[in-house]
Amino acid sequence: MNASVLAQLVVLGAIWGASFLFQRIAVPEVGAGMTAAVRVISAALVLPLVLLVLRKRLPWKERWRDFVYVGFVAAGLPFIFFAFGAYYLPAGYLAVLNSTVPLFTVLLTWFAGTRPSLSKFAGVVVGILGVFTLARFGTVAFTWQAAIAFALVLGAAVCYAIAARAAQQRFPGVDPLAVAAGNMIGASLPLIPVAAWNFPAHWPSTAAIGSLLVLGIVCTAIAYILFYRILAAAGSERTVTVTFLIPVFALIWAGLFLHEPITWAAIAGCALVLFAVALIFERVPGFAPRRAVVATPSE
Repeated sequence: MNASVLAQLVVLGAIWGASFLFQRIAVPEVGAGMTAAVRVISAALVLPLVLLVLRKRLPWKERWRDFVYVGFVAAGLPFIFFAFGAYYLPAGYLAVLNSTVPLFTVLLTWFAGTRPSLSKFAGVVVGILGVFTLARFGTVAFTWQAAIAFALVLGAAVCYAIAARAAQQRFPGVDPLAVAAGNMIGASLPLIPVAAWNFPAHWPSTAAIGSLLVLGIVCTAIAYILFYRILAAAGSERTVTVTFLIPVFALIWAGLFLHEPITWAAIAGCALVLFAVALIFERVPGFAPRRAVVATPSE
């Protein structure tokens, strides 16, 4: 991985880590539904313009049902769940729980009939331990509201895992940027009435409006563009390492700008979840399966 790609990866981790900070600012003033809707609709306006500039086609007529389904599961529901979680959970918690997506991906694959490797199974166990550490020993009082927030944010991670499998099945050969644009348009359709119903009674502050715009344009639309640019340059195996950077940046941003305490429980829970992700990606020596070496005729 060259220096340019590495720098882009760090920037992407910083952007997605900041998304939890902006949700914490916007949600108390405009509500969870409006935050999710504006985020999706903003991205749905920007990404098609990027496709137009790049002269790439969006196969909406042929695949609009797929775009609506995958978009709602990949963005609509998770963004609502995360926005609701932002009422009760610190930004660092949201980011750590977001990192459990690979864990649920392994579980879904297992339920579908594919037995996980020892490394991936260990990652599931360690990931569950990390979430328990965060919930049991963190700074958040474990009220019923916090419990619901935990469940919804983990539900968002499940949605991401389901959407990833659905996108692989429904969009073979489709340009990834077109998939991102179509999914955002598809997700915005059911969220428009949510935004209308959840319209705030009072005009929000400049900070809340700015957070909504940054969430939609920077943390969603531009982040997707950057993600697919890195994907094309470095491949999927290296690009997914951004998962390790997101909670680290989220904890830093929340500590700097929201003065959220970085406790030992937050650090321990974050470390366990990131170790679980490393196990699931089979990057931990001693757990990763040995690769078969094929001898060539010259050998």
